[in-house]
Amino acid sequence: MGEWAKPNNFSATFRLTSSKYADSFIDAGSIKFNTPQSWIDYSKKYGDGRGDGYEGTLGFCDSLDVERILELTRKYESSCILNPNTRPLHKEICGNRLLLKDKRSLKLPCFCVYIMKNSLFPCPDSEGKHRVTADIPASYFRDFSDNYLPEDIDKLPLEDQPALILISDFDEFKNRLYQALRQVGLDDSEILIGNVSYFDFEAYGSNGWMDFGQKYPKELLVKNTRFAEQSEARVIIKTNKKEVIERLHSAPIELGCMKDIAQVHKSYLHEGIRVEMTVDIYEE
Repeated sequence: MGEWAKPNNFSATFRLTSSKYADSFIDAGSIKFNTPQSWIDYSKKYGDGRGDGYEGTLGFCDSLDVERILELTRKYESSCILNPNTRPLHKEICGNRLLLKDKRSLKLPCFCVYIMKNSLFPCPDSEGKHRVTADIPASYFRDFSDNYLPEDIDKLPLEDQPALILISDFDEFKNRLYQALRQVGLDDSEILIGNVSYFDFEAYGSNGWMDFGQKYPKELLVKNTRFAEQSEARVIIKTNKKEVIERLHSAPIELGCMKDIAQVHKSYLHEGIRVEMTVDIYEE
């Protein structure tokens, strides 16, 4: 089997949401930003899946590991104005761990999508056109449907039942997104779009520690391998403009009609789906 030259590039983008939201996205390009804090709160109430208690973690250690606590605190909470790592820290206990987070990052508007990376498909070992297949696992659909059973979904109002948005031209979606965000007062430098990286938070055991060493606000692009099947990319609004943040928190923004670059599948895909596509392979 061959190897992809750019395994993290992606060919399609998905977002699982409610039927009502999917319709407003297709008709008007309506998107609603959420915050990492809202996902943390959701996790505390309903468990991990749609939510994640580790969102925005800079580093963590055992809550009784005084030596490591001092080391991490000195790095991220230094009183020296010349320390480039200094953050307004939020500290919280999660199980037996102390989590260090940046208060600012937890409030930033974010929008997430599933990306169908090249690496999800087997790479053919010969040039020419080939049909390749990959699976979007059941866990993705169940996580974002709160692990409801199909019979539970059937009891919901139609507008609240799951729908899968497929964005076939993500570059054009980005163009429209940037244009809409400029209109609410953002500069392009305040819009961060990146793929989430996944790390095993349990690699060193329950008493282990980790420092992800990310620059603000890229800690929002780090998640536990528990969520790797969500294959996520994020739009992060890294601005200090309070009026813009309030605007994005208060109501959706509209990018315009999306019928030319997106479509909707209305169904609860409880067992996951298989995606087939044709690729044209050549050697560089």
